[in-house]
Amino acid sequence: MGGVMAERGVFAPLRMSIEAQGVSRPLPTALPSVTGVAPAMVVVLALTLLGLALWLVRGNAPQGGLWSWRLTGAALGTVGVLAWVTGAHAGWQWGLSATGPSRSLIDILLLGGTSVPLWGTLMIAGVPLGSWLSARIAGPVAWRAPAAVEVPRRLSGGLLMGAGGTLAGGCNIGHALTGLSIFAVQSVLATAAMGAGAWCAIRLAQAWPGSSQE
Repeated sequence: MGGVMAERGVFAPLRMSIEAQGVSRPLPTALPSVTGVAPAMVVVLALTLLGLALWLVRGNAPQGGLWSWRLTGAALGTVGVLAWVTGAHAGWQWGLSATGPSRSLIDILLLGGTSVPLWGTLMIAGVPLGSWLSARIAGPVAWRAPAAVEVPRRLSGGLLMGAGGTLAGGCNIGHALTGLSIFAVQSVLATAAMGAGAWCAIRLAQAWPGSSQE
């Protein structure tokens, strides 16, 4: 709903104002083009930095549930690659994405829109089904409601995430998972901003009265 509000609701003027701040001529949008460094060297540098980051946090990541962070990361990487391949065959040219397809799904189901469900929209519809199936395979599934004090925080967080993802041209999936895989400059900037925002949000959550500290 936050994405819809930014697309054609109360935040639409802000979105249009941001989009109007364009440039008169196209600019390079990938790191190799901007820096003048060969793509292969950018890949090597990125893998080196990633390896360093993983080494630094090797003993700090929590280990909970059936899936370790290593297995989860490998699975997400595999799904990301498959999304590029299967999505392209279906006419979807941007791999995994959540904000745009979520807007389309809400428009179709709740707002009476006439847009045709695309690959991304159907992928979003499959997320809760896949989540339930994964949890069910692991054991019994039970609904769990958040504490009453958590509801406004999570609701406002969800609305801000949808609106922010639309204003930024993508969310953590479209930018951090998909855009970074092709070294898109806007995705690098957006991901850095998301990291800074997440750090601030964690500090705020720790100070939130009655927070569950999840």
